[in-house]
Amino acid sequence: MPRRPLLVLVLVALAVPVAAAPVDSDLAAARAGGGCHPTGIQPALLDMLTLVNPEWAPIVNGSTVDSEPVLVHGVVQGMHGDTSGDFPATHVRADVNHFVQLDQADAERLATGNDDGLLHFEWEAGAYPAWAWASPGDRVVGLGRWIFDCGHPGARPGTCSASAAQQCVVDDDCRPPRCTACGAAETCLGSHFAYTAELHPPYATAAIRSGRGAVVSSRARGHAVPATRADVWVSADSGGAGDRCIVTHQATDAMLLSVECFPLAQPIAALNSRDFAFDLPLPPRPHGARRALSRVVTYDTPGGKPARLKLRPRLRGGDPHLHVVVRLKKKVHGQLPTGFAGTIVAGWKNDPSPLTHVRVTLDALVIENALRPAEPVAPKTCSTSDTVPCASAADCPAGESCLGVGPVRSWSMQAAVNGEWQEFTGLASVETGDVVPQALVYDQYLPPDGTLHLIAQGVAHECIDALYGKSLATDLTEVGFNKGVACLASTARSPGDLDVTYAGPDFGAGDHETASTGGEGGHCSLTTGLLCVVDADCPSGESCTRTGGASALRYRIERLS
Repeated sequence: MPRRPLLVLVLVALAVPVAAAPVDSDLAAARAGGGCHPTGIQPALLDMLTLVNPEWAPIVNGSTVDSEPVLVHGVVQGMHGDTSGDFPATHVRADVNHFVQLDQADAERLATGNDDGLLHFEWEAGAYPAWAWASPGDRVVGLGRWIFDCGHPGARPGTCSASAAQQCVVDDDCRPPRCTACGAAETCLGSHFAYTAELHPPYATAAIRSGRGAVVSSRARGHAVPATRADVWVSADSGGAGDRCIVTHQATDAMLLSVECFPLAQPIAALNSRDFAFDLPLPPRPHGARRALSRVVTYDTPGGKPARLKLRPRLRGGDPHLHVVVRLKKKVHGQLPTGFAGTIVAGWKNDPSPLTHVRVTLDALVIENALRPAEPVAPKTCSTSDTVPCASAADCPAGESCLGVGPVRSWSMQAAVNGEWQEFTGLASVETGDVVPQALVYDQYLPPDGTLHLIAQGVAHECIDALYGKSLATDLTEVGFNKGVACLASTARSPGDLDVTYAGPDFGAGDHETASTGGEGGHCSLTTGLLCVVDADCPSGESCTRTGGASALRYRIERLS
């Protein structure tokens, strides 16, 4: 076989993109100059404070707080809204997570610890409104803080420098008193880490959605055409992960028991350091179409000073799109913008493709099982007379305080129709049998052969959820040390998920009540009519058999002319 000329081989090599190598996760550890502080191979209870001191550190110059924002692009492979599970003393609410397959050009933003090959976008619910969340299949662009997640080292042990039979993660594992047979100056060799790289938090995101229609011109008089939609949210409010007090490393872990960061008041988002720019693809071009139309709907902007938009059509070639710039660097009426909130829709003028206007109204959430155990994790009792129940210190003997949380009655739920999210209301206190009214409306324009996909997810809160938005010092003062530890170890419970799809052209028009499936609801094994969450909820000798389905959703689907 004849050899190819060297020039041809070079040109072929240049034409094939080479994926950039991920960042070495070992660089996150403080011993390598990073900002994360791993625990030893057998961490004690209070050693776990090390993992949140800080919980997140920049990938570049990790021992500092401030970092240059990065811009990344990709496609969402999975996500979840507020489902609890984060460390409460560093959060006001739990994080919304997007798991993003990055474009090849941005692959260098991964780390060796990202074993799923995905970059996580994490931003606290509440600070990040549900309408701006992306969904699987959506394209997402994010600008923000590129960090290592210090809370999950994923350590692979090495061995001590002289006592080679002794496994270790950090140098202290190789020194007395942790290793009685080790010398005082031994070091740990060969340990490795799997810290993950994240965009946590972004301060600007664009969720780009396709497969639907919209009214793309104020002159269209309600006539919709196939359109691509971008939901854009820009804000310096990112919750604990975006606050200087929370992410500052303390000289000793014990200082975390006294530092007070709430209410959060030190945002570190470099909001006005650069503009937020992205491309909004247009739908397939219909025959003969030359003109694209777009419409912008704005919402209340955090801080009250919205940035201006610049939209530039780029219609030539095989990739027609709008180039969108949120002008964060440009002053508006003499003041720098504080954010942006809005939806951009774009499509082709007079596109004849047929669409059906479908409206989904979520009417009520039915609580089939409140998922609340009969005995709270941290009952409220007097501080010394521990068995005496109380609601406040007034119920206790003189000099005692009332410690604990008591029953936790709240839920958090969210639902999406074809990937567009909203949060449920009225769930601050629920009981089994409650029918909680909702008034969540989704209006979409769908192709007749399309589908309507409705999902709902959430949690019944537990003791840990009563600790969010407060420092460790405050939590331990209000709850007590032992009860506080028990609360931190508790987990919220899933009521199950709802996931239904209705095909066009009817799209399931009518009234529905659909029960959730899965989750942690149950019935006692013999007394089958008795609801339970744990075995202790059942009569002696019985166990709690998980049956799932702790909620049901009532909703209406309408096909409008």
